[in-house]
Amino acid sequence: MTTSNVLSGSGSINKKEFVRSIKVKPLKDYVILESTDPFPEAHLRHKSHFVKFYYIPIKAENLNQDIKIAAQSAESRLGEELASALGDITIGDTTYHSIRLRNIDPHILPQIIKYYEYEGIKVVSPGTNIRDYAFIHIDKFFHLEEIDPGIFTDLDDPQIGYLETPRKLKWEELEQITSKVKGDTQHNNFDRALGTISKHGETTEVIRIYCPEMDEEVLKEISKIYRKYLPEQ
Repeated sequence: MTTSNVLSGSGSINKKEFVRSIKVKPLKDYVILESTDPFPEAHLRHKSHFVKFYYIPIKAENLNQDIKIAAQSAESRLGEELASALGDITIGDTTYHSIRLRNIDPHILPQIIKYYEYEGIKVVSPGTNIRDYAFIHIDKFFHLEEIDPGIFTDLDDPQIGYLETPRKLKWEELEQITSKVKGDTQHNNFDRALGTISKHGETTEVIRIYCPEMDEEVLKEISKIYRKYLPEQ
């Protein structure tokens, strides 16, 4: 019997992005954040080609049902499937539980907020205008293929791959290692993040690699250089 190299399961992504409050008049009573550059270390001539990410900080307490179920119920009212995910966004000393929306028209945000509120999800009220770096944790579902031991392509996004790491890395470690990798490979136009995936029922630490020119050979080459600098344990 052959073993499938395709993995499907839940996991997470941890990254750092610059976010700002969006200015849509019907949403002036809510905190809605936009990521201005979701893959900051990857360079394209036109950044507008990147997908858009919006983060909606919510009040998780006093919700009568599971947030994910409530969000899915609200989104179904739009009559279209939204690429949403739950997570946390930390700005300075403040952490918000949040809903992330991927690549939607900002003009439908007021309608989405209305449906969230109908399901009992309360959106955080605005304070000061936000323009700052944020640490973002997103829980998501992965559909991957292991093309080499510890190296995975994302079957939902061909520009993304993952590399298994010997242990959990701190963000500062990732930054230092990535700087060395970019100086040691011709494929240095990529962005990085940390994450976890489920591999055969076990949680596995990974580096997420986003590269506009991604293919299997590029992913293998970047992963090979990373492995030169990753700690053994």
